[in-house]
Amino acid sequence: MTAVTKIFHDRLQVILDNHVAEVRLDHAERHNCMDVAMIDALLEAQVWLAERVGVRAVVLLGEGESFCSGLDVAAVVSTPERIAWLLQPDATGMTPAQRLALGWRDVGGPVVAALHGHVFGAGLQMALAADIRIVHPEASLALPEIEWGLVADMGVSVSGAALRQDVIHDMMLTGRHLSGEEAVILGLASRLDEDPREGGRELAQSLALRSPRAVAAARRLRREAPAMSERECLERESGLQRNLIGGPEQREATRARLEGRRPRLA
Repeated sequence: MTAVTKIFHDRLQVILDNHVAEVRLDHAERHNCMDVAMIDALLEAQVWLAERVGVRAVVLLGEGESFCSGLDVAAVVSTPERIAWLLQPDATGMTPAQRLALGWRDVGGPVVAALHGHVFGAGLQMALAADIRIVHPEASLALPEIEWGLVADMGVSVSGAALRQDVIHDMMLTGRHLSGEEAVILGLASRLDEDPREGGRELAQSLALRSPRAVAAARRLRREAPAMSERECLERESGLQRNLIGGPEQREATRARLEGRRPRLA
């Protein structure tokens, strides 16, 4: 895959190389807050990536001192038509605000969020929708919408469904801040890393070497299982496995493992 770099609204840079998409929030002087331009950039980048063939992993990261300090409330509130648009459901029942987070599920591969500095509000909700979250021990995570008389509404009822509900409720009701270390202990983040951006890149690169069909099946099972009965879960699990075993990617993964080399993927 030929390396491609694309810039969206001077707020976001996407580097697509060797089947890995690195999505860089690039408004460092404002801690990558979500102003109108950043919102448009994120939504357009999602569509652009979803249309690319061969994306096997995505890493979300922020330039500068923070991942994302959340919604630029003053800027967005000053444009009432933008607020109405953000909260207007589309044909799928999802609002643009919710798509900012949940839309990353449709970009073609697992999403890794590399978190450092401020990870507030909209930034944390976007991260919660990622498949894996790598966080700096001293990062600060919060859902402070309650302090503005608002509720977290970027799909956290979906992305947070598998997380500890008492922890999510505590954060939503109090707006309190968690360190990265505490977030891992409480299950909001996957692992600690002193350099989460580099750790995220390395993880995304390793995920891109896995069988795309097996990765897609694992992500599908994880997404669908919470709404299923135990019997339905078991049936889905075995059905997905039957579709993988003996297939070309599974056979190549086995050969590569036995021969101590990287799999040769199409």
